[in-house]
Amino acid sequence: MEALYWARLKTGIHYAALTLLSVMMVFPYIWMFMTSVKAKDKLYSGSIFPSTFHFENYFRVFTETKMLLYLWNSIYVSVIIIVFQIVSAILAAYVFAAIKKKWVQFCFVLILATYMLPAAITYIPSFIVLSKADLLDTHLGYIFSEAISIFAIFFLRQAFVQMPKEVVHAAKLDGAGHLRLIFTVYIPYSKNAIASLVLITFIYSYNNYMWPSLLIKSEENMFVTIGLRRLFMSQAGYGMDFPLAMAACAVSLLPMFILLAVSSKKIIHSMANLYVNK
Repeated sequence: MEALYWARLKTGIHYAALTLLSVMMVFPYIWMFMTSVKAKDKLYSGSIFPSTFHFENYFRVFTETKMLLYLWNSIYVSVIIIVFQIVSAILAAYVFAAIKKKWVQFCFVLILATYMLPAAITYIPSFIVLSKADLLDTHLGYIFSEAISIFAIFFLRQAFVQMPKEVVHAAKLDGAGHLRLIFTVYIPYSKNAIASLVLITFIYSYNNYMWPSLLIKSEENMFVTIGLRRLFMSQAGYGMDFPLAMAACAVSLLPMFILLAVSSKKIIHSMANLYVNK
């Protein structure tokens, strides 16, 4: 009886801690939403909840700013980057996972070593290369610079290594070549890991600010991160229209929330398989 009591107490403490952490994580979003539906003259009223909800701030985001253009630029460029990174990562990860030769493993270690370098180190040489190719201030230049991801290669390589050897051996006995192994064995087996990588890549590309801010200068090519900073500097920098800026932030989060809702189950399965097979 005493053991049951302590087990329930332990479970209750766990749930209380998780609830507290969840509230702490969700509170900034609640504050952002509540601020976005306030009137400008009620911004410093001292209350989190507005007396009246001004949802017209969200309509103003699309009528008074270029938020739709920023969203479109970020989403379509991120989707293209996802395609390039996933395809290149699948091919590279297969080589590093399936071919056990020493020079292949040496190349894998060498590639991982480059991942330890700070990203800022690559900015100057990348900027020079894109400048000589006349790709500055273009989406093509940004896509070209982000087409390959070391993290994606490592992530999928770890998923491919967990492939049961019996399945691979049976496919080879059936006459499967490298491409057939990739598309009929490795990709179906690692679909949850690929779904997780798609989400991670989209979040990184969608939220990337430093490198695009150095590369993109014209407003018609700006991404949502640069556009939000521009909006904050022009509208919220001196408290002129902070609700409009918060409404723009809330709108910018919608694509990530939608993608997370669609792929959450696959991500959970991917992480579960990772820990089970560890």
